[in-house]
Formats: sequence, C-alpha cells, structure tokens
Amino acid sequence: MSVVIGTRGSALALAQTRLVASRLGDDVEIRVLHTAGDRSERPIRTLADGAFVATIEEALLRREIDIAVHSLKDLPTAEREGLVVAAVPEREDPRDVLVTATRGGLSSLPAGAVVGTSSPRRAAFLRALRRDAMTREIRGNVDTRLRKVREGEYDAAVLALAGLRRLGVAVDENEILDAHAMPPAPGQGALAVQCRAEDRALRTRVERLDDPDIHTAVRAERALLATLGASCALRLGTLASADGGAIRLAAAFAVGEEIVRFEGSGPDPDSVAAAAARALSASFLDGLTVVLTREEEDDRELAEDLQALRARVVIAPCIRTEPLADRTALRRALAAANSDDLVVVTSRAGATAIGSCGAKIQAPVAAVGWATAEQLRACGLSPRFVAREPSAVALGKELPLPRGAVLLARSDRATGDLPAILRSRGALVREEVAYRTFVEMTGEVDFVRDAVASGVRPVVVFASPSAVEGFVKGIGVSALGHVRPVATGPTTARRIAELADLAVTIAGSPDGLALTSAVVAASREREERVFVDAR
Repeated sequence: MSVVIGTRGSALALAQTRLVASRLGDDVEIRVLHTAGDRSERPIRTLADGAFVATIEEALLRREIDIAVHSLKDLPTAEREGLVVAAVPEREDPRDVLVTATRGGLSSLPAGAVVGTSSPRRAAFLRALRRDAMTREIRGNVDTRLRKVREGEYDAAVLALAGLRRLGVAVDENEILDAHAMPPAPGQGALAVQCRAEDRALRTRVERLDDPDIHTAVRAERALLATLGASCALRLGTLASADGGAIRLAAAFAVGEEIVRFEGSGPDPDSVAAAAARALSASFLDGLTVVLTREEEDDRELAEDLQALRARVVIAPCIRTEPLADRTALRRALAAANSDDLVVVTSRAGATAIGSCGAKIQAPVAAVGWATAEQLRACGLSPRFVAREPSAVALGKELPLPRGAVLLARSDRATGDLPAILRSRGALVREEVAYRTFVEMTGEVDFVRDAVASGVRPVVVFASPSAVEGFVKGIGVSALGHVRPVATGPTTARRIAELADLAVTIAGSPDGLALTSAVVAASREREERVFVDAR
C-alpha cells in the first residue's frame, strides 16, 4: 500500500515534496491539497497563522494522507496536537536574494526603487540597506514574482535563495544578500516532514531522513520566534548552527528603523533562544498605550507592528468621511479632464469617491501612496504615477507635471500644502471637493479619556491637522498636554504646537516603519524627543 504525501500545489512545494519522496522509497504517492493561503488574494501578513498548512494538517489527522511536507517557516511554532515533525532533512542555503530586472543585485537597484516583498522582515532590513527603497506587497508564485520584475511592475523582488535553487533558477553570487545584513526568517530553507505522532512505524521511517544538527539549529530559531510572540508582523531574522554540542545563534530584530542584534551560544536550543529573547525584547514597548487616530484599515500595518512590540494599541479615529450628497460638480470636473490633464487622488476615501461617482474618466490618474493606488485599482482605475512616500509633500515634489491641468480631487478640509507646491513648480492646478471630512472622535474614546485622566500619558499618533482637532473636540484641548504626540509630518506637528506647549515627535516619513520609530522615540525621555517651532 502506498504512502501518501500531502503538499501544496505550487511548483516549489512539489519540487520540495519530490526531494523527500525520492528518499522515502518507491511506494509513495504525492497528493496536492489547496490551502486557505493559496486561495486568498489578501496580503500574506493579514492571513491567519498556519494559512498555508492547516488544510494539510487536517488531512493528516483525518488519515487522508500519511505524511506532509512543508516549508518549515510556514509551520506555526506550536505543534499541532496529534502530529509531529519527525524529520528536518538537509537545509538549503537560507539566505535571501534581491532580483532586479538587470539581475545585478543590490548595486543595480535604482534610486527610489519599488521592491516587492510580502515579508515585514525583508521590508525592514532592506530599508536598513537602502533608505531610498520602498517596499510594496507582492503575491504569486516564484515565476509570477520574477515576471512582475521583468515586466517593470516592480524594480526588484526579494525571494528565498532556497526556493530559487530548488526550482533550478540560476542565481549569481552578487544577487545574494548577506545573512548579517538580511538575516533569514526562522527555519528558512529547511523542510519539515510531518506525520501522525501515534503512527510509530511510519514515524521511524521518516526519522531516518532527519539531520540532527539542522533540526537542533532550527529548533533554536523557532524557540526564539515563539518566545517573542510568534507573530507574522515580527520583523525578526535569525540563523543558528549546531556543532559539537554547542548552539550558536545570531538574531536581529527591527524596531521601526532601528536594528537590535544578538549573538551568543548555549548548550541547548531553548537556553540560547531565551538569552536572545531577553536581549531583543529589551527594545519592546511593554505596556505602552498607543492611540491611533485613523480608521482601523488605514493603520492596520502600524497597529500590527506595535502589537508585535507588545504595545497596547487603541483605535480612536478622530475624523470620519462621507460621500458628497450632490456629486454633479465632481462628475463634471472629472469628465472634463482629458488626456493632457492629470487627476490626483490623495486618500483611499478620495479613490472611492471618484470611482463611485459615475464619471467616465479619460485623464490619467496619480495616487499619493500605494494604499490609495490599490483602492483606485479596486475601483477599476489604474494609476499612472504613485508617490514614493504617502505624503502631500512627496507627491507635490515628485509628480510629473502634465501638459494640461492637475485636478486635485480631495477632502473639503484638505490643507493648501499640495497645491502650493505644485503651483510653485509651474503647474496649473484645479481643485475639486470629492468627499467631506467631519471632525469627530469615535472608537475607544472613553478608554483614551480615562488613560489621560489617570496620568498614563499615552502616545497618540496624528496623521492630519483635522485629526488633532477631532481629538481636541472629543476629550478637550487640555488633554493634549497629557499625551506624547507623534505627527506624520510638519503640518500636523505645527497644528499640535499651536494648541499646546509640548514636544512633538515627527516621523521621518508617514510609512509604518518610520511611524513605529517615532512611537518608540516618543516613549523615551523628553530630551530625546523633537521640539517643534510653531511660529
């Protein structure tokens, strides 16, 4: 009777499964199973833990298959009851590869490049290597990701060297990223061969494939991940080795834009992982209350980052948006714009507004950032230009000016910064209200009010002057003096400083990494924070 091996259906998963099958003998059958992760188009970081393995594990427990082969890094750190990882065979090179269109590695990455990766870890460490690079979510199998780079949708993509080699994709040494600069994910490059714990005969057969030193090394890496919280949002890289009874482990953890490192050794995986966890978690935000003042969807990545650092995240949106009651003027303005003009959209709400107003848009469209760009695409509009940073200042400076007019479709409360920058560059600017913004605090308002009253001094992240006004309207201007404010830019910081005499920490840019760094800075002593001149 054949031994049935279950696996995902991608080319890489099948290649890995065939490696294991070839070592088990001739009496094996490979069965493809489709997991929730394979079926979903959502960003990988938003998928449930074990999204790529749960279906296969359930098939094992139901005895529909006898063995499962996984990429070890896809397995949750908590072992599924009734199942056991009986073998971790030899490990392929765990390093990452930066694939550019010219295949020249990091040195060939253009200035301001857009790099595809679904990994928060890769995004953080790439930013440390190249401050000018911008990362963007990418989905699809290896071939799809390589094609997206070749066709110019991305300037580059970061992929695992192990997967490329197992698929027979040639990689030049200069494309491989150093493991210190880009430490791999826990277990990267290793395979996990899983079976039912009670199936003693099959378990013994599978255990013959195990490499004890590699199994011990990845156990240390995964123990560190588990101790730090086992979250997909953790920007953790680690690589261990076992030699002569000693376990050596190097780990790096990105706290916003700061990299915290550990190197050490110990007699067993758990003790060295515990030492690494103590060193790295010293940078965590244990117990810090952080109030986010945008809608949950807008701050999802930042919230996940902060929660991974063990902060208490409170969602209290300070503005709300509504579509226009009468969209006639908006429809006319959009319909009048021609191919020489450029429609500029500065928020997801703006993208929704122009996509749903019923206008036939012939002019090209530009977006302030990738979240806005994705919302435009969801509305059937493909942006011609996306600003590298999601800010009005970046958009104003980077926007390629059209031969005709720039039509700004924005909130009725939008600031004058963007049109002023564009006009200073010689652009003909027309402004049209696309939706209305109301200053109003919602969400966990009572919690924020109680925290301020109790002297907790939460960190509050403000993304706009309107959000500052919504906060003041919700719990009073005096409350500003009892929080540690973070502003996404100088315009918002000036509004805070106009209302209260206190220090404001300004994020270096409005993306998740920079905002996390700003929250960390704001949580420290007063003299380490940035003061804003409101004059």
